[in-house]
Amino acid sequence: MRICFLVTVVVGFLFCATAAIAADKTVHDRENGFALTFPQEWITEPPSGEAMRLSVQSSDQALTCMVSASLYDASAPGSPPDPRKFIEGWSMETWKKMMGKSFSTADFSNDKLARFPDGYPVRLADLDFTVIDNDVRLHGHSRFAFSLRGARYGYVNCSVMGESAEQVEQMWAPLANKAERVVNSFVLDSP
Repeated sequence: MRICFLVTVVVGFLFCATAAIAADKTVHDRENGFALTFPQEWITEPPSGEAMRLSVQSSDQALTCMVSASLYDASAPGSPPDPRKFIEGWSMETWKKMMGKSFSTADFSNDKLARFPDGYPVRLADLDFTVIDNDVRLHGHSRFAFSLRGARYGYVNCSVMGESAEQVEQMWAPLANKAERVVNSFVLDSP
């Protein structure tokens, strides 16, 4: 009897795990050299602006994840000579300089170095931000992944926005794990 119960539980677990994996969708943009995985029920939107390559929203439209990816020109002025060391030696100041200038205020935290499946480095961080446009002030929270890899560079930014920092905090809490999963799925094509 116990063995039957154990087999039933294991089979049920495997079925649920398989269903969860099958419920994800992976977009591999070969032209721009990246891949991103997100829940199947999420909405794909036309990217906004020239730099964005993919934009997806959670089915409740509370969480938006955008990918920017392009070719990296190592000979351009200001380009780091060794992209791998550049990512490994990243700092909070680099976050502010590279990503923070797009926002009215930008406070980065939880910076850490992670690795793509083949060991290539990627930087991860959280961002609390505000965007001010005329009389409109919006608050937000994002989870970023950024890397330079061979001839490619890119990032994914999963964010929520609201009218107050408190509202954003309440919105983020139930979505944090989904955002983390999507951000961690971001991969630039290997050189």
